[in-house]
Amino acid sequence: MPGKAYVDDGGQALVEFVLIAPILLLLLAGVFQLAVICEAKLLAHMAVRQAVEIHLQGGNQRYMQDEIRDFFDQFPFMTAQSVQVNLRRSPLMTTVSVICQPPAVPYVNRLMEPPVVSASMSLGRELLDSGRLPSISTLRLFQRQLEEVK
Repeated sequence: MPGKAYVDDGGQALVEFVLIAPILLLLLAGVFQLAVICEAKLLAHMAVRQAVEIHLQGGNQRYMQDEIRDFFDQFPFMTAQSVQVNLRRSPLMTTVSVICQPPAVPYVNRLMEPPVVSASMSLGRELLDSGRLPSISTLRLFQRQLEEVK
């Protein structure tokens, strides 16, 4: 072409793409991992509510663990993931917690520890619950012991 200089810049776009693509892929993988963690957190809160319901109906910890495992197995991305149900009791409250490990994007395992999601719910006990009051025979025994001390 007379009068016009021809500049060959066909490789420039390829070089820019090669430089930017890894950063974009890492950002995309990070957004995907964040979405998986948020979904797992939501499922953990739903699972702890279900575990508390099972506990209030008289279920033991093993039964709660099995039911919560079945609950998580309903969701394809949580199948075969680690799930743990803990039940802690104290005189004034009972705490149920669910801990699970959502799947991690492959690069996450190399950069840091895999994510862990947990949720818990505490149930307060009534201080004047009839089950906590001593029986009449216990009160009479206590009264006799007080009289002997006098």
